[in-house]
Amino acid sequence: MKTRIKYLVIPISLTLALLTATGANAASIAQPPSSVGTATTVSVPANVLAANFLDQNGMQHSLAELKGSTAILVPLLTLCGDTCPFTSANMLKIQQALSESKNTSIKVIGIDVDPYRDSPKRLLAYAKLIGANFQIWTAAGKTTVPTLTKADLAKKNPIGTGDINPNLLAIEKFLGYSVNVIPQGNPPATDWMAPYEKLTYDIDHSDGFAIIDSTQHLRFVSGTLPAFTGTISKTLANFMGSSTNVYKSPVYKGGWTPAQAIQALSWVTQTKL
Repeated sequence: MKTRIKYLVIPISLTLALLTATGANAASIAQPPSSVGTATTVSVPANVLAANFLDQNGMQHSLAELKGSTAILVPLLTLCGDTCPFTSANMLKIQQALSESKNTSIKVIGIDVDPYRDSPKRLLAYAKLIGANFQIWTAAGKTTVPTLTKADLAKKNPIGTGDINPNLLAIEKFLGYSVNVIPQGNPPATDWMAPYEKLTYDIDHSDGFAIIDSTQHLRFVSGTLPAFTGTISKTLANFMGSSTNVYKSPVYKGGWTPAQAIQALSWVTQTKL
């Protein structure tokens, strides 16, 4: 599948807070550099807090329930053929670091951007495949079928419609996620999961992470690709068309690393992790 460079676009509604966040929140643990992301202090709107999701075990969730905890939210999908396997591998490293520091007040959560295909059952298969010990949330409720019309496909860079879910849209709009339905490659990729069907569309989406603090304010936003070194699932490596599942040199060099995410979490919580 073709690699698509995707960046998180910070909404205009956040920019006023970005200008003052650094000075207003000066503290003993250093803020990550601007190359990693941007500090902010924006209250999470009620509609975003109330948006309904299901995790890989079919349990219902919302951001409202996380009050009192800090959460790092990371966009992904199970059928991403370029960045998401590295994103989820970075998330595993973050969760491992939190476990080693015995920190239970920080939650690592994947926000799925393909709710039409990614049911809880599929998320559970993905979680088992990668050995995930963190939650992955898919939007609850009705999701429209992704479509690409002949007129869409005739365009140089076709973008279709669909995969629209009001719960996902609420969090996408607030966090500035760009999520677009695009054509599948030619020849189309084959699903890594049985019954191994050919894929009919792809999702072009933002990368990065966002941190919401215990008072339910957005405190840090990163929009870079996941820099990764290490080992990923052989199944996902094959799905991406990679000849190896071991990456000794950084993938997406210059992107966000688990260490940088931990630094951002340490700064937000003022807790050494």
